[in-house]
This record gives sequence, C-alpha cells and structure tokens, in this order.
Amino acid sequence: MREKIKEIFIQKRHQFVSGEEISKQLNISRTAVWKHIEELKKEGYQFEAIRKKGYRLLNDPDDISKERLKASISTKWMGKEIIYLPEVDSTQRVAHELARNGALHGTVVITDNQTKGKGRLGRNWFSRKGKGIWMSFILRPSFPYHHAPQITLFTSVILANTLKKLYKVNFMIKWPNDIYINGKKVSGILTEIHGEQDQIHYMIIGIGINTHQIDFPEELKEKATSIEKEIGYVPKRIEFITYFFSEFEQEYLHFLKDGFAPYYKQYNNALYGKGKRIKLRQFNEEIEGTIVSIDQNGYLILRQDNGREEKVVSGDIFF
Repeated sequence: MREKIKEIFIQKRHQFVSGEEISKQLNISRTAVWKHIEELKKEGYQFEAIRKKGYRLLNDPDDISKERLKASISTKWMGKEIIYLPEVDSTQRVAHELARNGALHGTVVITDNQTKGKGRLGRNWFSRKGKGIWMSFILRPSFPYHHAPQITLFTSVILANTLKKLYKVNFMIKWPNDIYINGKKVSGILTEIHGEQDQIHYMIIGIGINTHQIDFPEELKEKATSIEKEIGYVPKRIEFITYFFSEFEQEYLHFLKDGFAPYYKQYNNALYGKGKRIKLRQFNEEIEGTIVSIDQNGYLILRQDNGREEKVVSGDIFF
C-alpha cells in the first residue's frame, strides 16, 4: 500500500494531496493513510501537512522503488519492466526465475536489501540495506555464444564511464569485471548465461555498487570502498541508475553491430594493475606474470618471466 501512496505523491510532483483523496483512491481509512505517511517518513520522505489542504512531498528521497524509477526512466527497453523487491536473497536468482518464465529483454530486478548477494566464483557479495545498488537485468541477445564473455567487459566500460561522468572520479577496471577506485573495489559484475553451444536463450547481468556504505566489516576495510566515501558527498542512486540504463541501451546497439572492438581502447586505458606482477588462478592452476593489456577479444595478456606472452580467457587475479 505504501508503494501506491508513493506513486500518488510522485505523480502530483510536490502538490498538495488531501488525506481524503488518498483514502478514496486506495479504499483505506484516513487513519491508515496517516500511518503509511508516518512510515514513509522513516524511509526519508519529508512532508508538509496543512489542515484542509493535505500533504505535500517536500523532497526527492534516495528511493529506488518501482514508482521512482518509472518516473525517471526514458529508455525504450532497458528497465521498462521493473521488479522492485524491498528485500530479497538474490536478485540473480529472481531474474533467472523470471527469464525462464519468459520475462522480456531488459527486465530489471532491483532491491534495497540483498541478504545473499552472489559474486563471481560462488562468493558472497556484502550488501547493507539502503547503502548500494543491487540489481540484475535480463538480456536476450542475438550474438553467438562465443561472444558472450565480452558482454561483461562491455558492461564494465559502461559502468566505469557512468561513474566517471557523474562523479568526476577516475575509476579503474580490474579484469574482467570489478570497478576500483584508489585501489579498492566499489562495484562488481556477475554475468550468467543459459543456453546451448550455438544459441543463447538468455543472459543475466548482476551489478552490485557500494553507493552509501561508509563502514565495512573488518575483513573488507582494506579491500572495499563506496562512491560516497570517495567523493565526499551523498550520491543519488536514482540518478546513477537512470543514466546507466540510458547509456547501456544506447551503446548495446553498437555492441551488437561491432562487438567489443569499439570499447577495447577504453577498457585498456582503465585497466587496473597494468605493468604489475600478478598470480592468476584458474581452477586448480596458478599462472604468474605481468599484466600487459587485453586484446580485442577481451583476453588478458600476461608476460611471463621468460618473456613469452600468454593470452588468458578467464581466471581470478591476485596482486
């Protein structure tokens, strides 16, 4: 019911709405209206209340509910269908379920509180309620299966460019899918594919971004950061999401036509750890070498001690 009340105030765009009008529209009592507004105040909504005029929304709270997103998004397909869940175990799990049941290309699952967020290689993603953006979206691509790994690299470029454009900070990309700033992780991407060797049925791209997180668990303090911590003021999640959706939709058309090649230089310019010696873990094998660059297919190029360069398709980097 609170979501419906939010929608009423968002549509009214800071005009007064009487409690009687809301109660009639939603078929609830005036007392129930008052109680829901009190709960909305706890979520950061600020109201002015005047006798005989009703309530007026005073601010634009950092709320990523479906109503707020719908009011801001101007894309054609990216995020046109939004599933907002105040709390969920994993947006990836829900997105897979929706995709199996025929959800449209561009459908987004987003939450304020993810209790069992998924990272790469089965890791958990630490996400605190209301302190980040936790979302997964469904793609039904037309490109062949062997191009699928490049979508993660492409998404990394769009994500890093969005952060740089909005916050004027130089974000770096740790191959293949993490966004770093000042040596700490601020965002990660998880791509999962369902299909066959010659056909992709659907892809799920999950994105986690620390936006407002200031305090991290002891084991993450030296590894993780947030946008707010780095820029020194509170970012608006709604602004980031709508900009990212617009950029992703626009650039995705180029990606379908030309592949990863147009984004290769951008990725290389932002490649984190270039020139540094690393260990790269692949299943039970470890490779040591120095990061040179990536190639136009998105493979990581490592220079080994004997001077030989090796291309790596996948793996986990340790500095």
